[in-house]
Amino acid sequence: MRPSDFVVRKFRSAALERAFRMDYARRYAGQRRLAATIFTLLWVYFSIRELWHLDTLDPGNHHYAYVRIASSVSMSVAVWLMWGRRVFDERWAVGLLCVWTLSCWFALLRMMEIVPVDAAWRSVFPILTLELFMIFTSYRLRASTAIWLVALCVVTFHLTLYLWPRGNVATQWADWTSRGTMIPMTYVIGAVVSIPLERAARREFMARRTLRAAKARVEAQNERMREILREKERFFSSAYHDIQQPLAAINLFIRSARMKLENEHAASHDLDVIEETARDILDMFKDIQDYSELGSYVPHMTPVDTQAVLTEVFEQYLEPARSRGIEFRISRRRHPPPPIESDRSLFKRALSNFISNAIKNTSTGGVVVGWAEIGERLRIDVRDTGVGISSVHREAIFAEYYQIDNPGRDRSKGLGLGLSIVHRVIGILPKHSMSFWSVEGRGSRFSLYAPISEMTPVIGTDNPKSDASTSILRGKYVLLCDDEPTVLEGLRRLFLSAGALVDSAESMTGIKTILAEDGRAPDVIVTDIRLSDRQTGIEVAERIRRHFAWAGVLPVAFITGELVSPRALRDFAEPFVLLRKSSTPESTLAEVSRLVAAHQPTAFDHVQDP
Repeated sequence: MRPSDFVVRKFRSAALERAFRMDYARRYAGQRRLAATIFTLLWVYFSIRELWHLDTLDPGNHHYAYVRIASSVSMSVAVWLMWGRRVFDERWAVGLLCVWTLSCWFALLRMMEIVPVDAAWRSVFPILTLELFMIFTSYRLRASTAIWLVALCVVTFHLTLYLWPRGNVATQWADWTSRGTMIPMTYVIGAVVSIPLERAARREFMARRTLRAAKARVEAQNERMREILREKERFFSSAYHDIQQPLAAINLFIRSARMKLENEHAASHDLDVIEETARDILDMFKDIQDYSELGSYVPHMTPVDTQAVLTEVFEQYLEPARSRGIEFRISRRRHPPPPIESDRSLFKRALSNFISNAIKNTSTGGVVVGWAEIGERLRIDVRDTGVGISSVHREAIFAEYYQIDNPGRDRSKGLGLGLSIVHRVIGILPKHSMSFWSVEGRGSRFSLYAPISEMTPVIGTDNPKSDASTSILRGKYVLLCDDEPTVLEGLRRLFLSAGALVDSAESMTGIKTILAEDGRAPDVIVTDIRLSDRQTGIEVAERIRRHFAWAGVLPVAFITGELVSPRALRDFAEPFVLLRKSSTPESTLAEVSRLVAAHQPTAFDHVQDP
């Protein structure tokens, strides 16, 4: 070891030194309290025990009792003060420990003068060495403080031996050479121990300080990255919204034009092409929307009617399969499939993506959906006679945007998110799994596994066509708000075609103008979420609801083109529904019709109490 290893250097910065002392006091406050309390309790206990057996007739015993009592009181007061908040101040804590130490030390020195020589060396002297040990170790005093404090104790000990000699000269010399040298040796050993302890404490303090600074920098960088991600999400959400606006307008005007040109076959064909192109692009955006929403989706596990889901998906993809000239069917079994325990919408989405993927990759032959019970689970298979999957692609087909045999990025084949969405869905749903088998050039089989439910599912459907008919809207009053004029006009024509009465506005100002006429309360509010001038559809809906508070809570249909999670509307009062601008006009009408049908007043609502 080098000589510099036994030197304690203060920090060059006064502020850093103060911080170290504050940290030092806080770290060892508990240890100091505990050590001083235990030693004081032992001191008081033995003091009471010895005082109980003292001969009160001997004047020397009275002096011994006074020393014991005075030291006990002084040490107890110091310990009591150490349990206060000021023990976390290093200077205050060191002062208390010095008071405690000197009270005990001088009491021991005085006791050595009073008690007989043999008793002094046999009982008092070991306590002296024990106290030195506590100063250097248990109290964790800084090296400089411990060294001068113990130096004072050593000097006073030798002065005691020199000024108050006991016994004959030979005995005094023996005491001086044997026991008198033991105290300085203890001092030296304690100093050698305390210096490395403080050096280690200083290194640890700097290490923890450096670690906290590093964590702070990392946290600042993480916060910056989170802010960048939020900016990125805001950008993509805005871009997603702005791109969908014209596409939604195209879809709405195509429907309006088709109704006007029912007998014009040439124009109808052109509209078919435009509609198919718009649908392909909207399907791409729908995949992005679905993939984005899965990150924060919380599954709602209920008994699900498997047969109903299979029927809905079959009806959904029957026409696309026919348009490609391939057969699409559900294998017939004697008994319908058992119900499963799942999230209906997520399970249907996964199954739909498997079927859509099979249809897109099958040019001849067909696609068959089947099922089989395997123990306590149900396996649903989607088989196709398509191109199959080679071994080099099997590890990557569930990755985002990965597509086989689509180097030109044919938009009719989507973005390559279908199977990755299924992969995320399976990761969200408990006790669900999937598998696939494929032979290149001969086809593939994708399978979904779900736990069989022991409960009967509640009859329900996600298919808008099976819910309330759009005739529900005939004669209903619809109040529209969208800041995109073409989308607003398309929505107006859409609801007019369903027989509804429509008022429309592009902003809160337009809505206030309509409300100023104090007319009929709307049966449903249909509004975009993001409007111009930093206004939102939520504010518009709440304004309309307040104006017509006498009519109850009006239903609201939010139609958005942004990457908005339904959780964003958790503070908005029911009833409401969140729709996407990527939805077909028919689906939009059906969803709004269902919302109106579910919340329209019945005859009993108008009966007054007598």
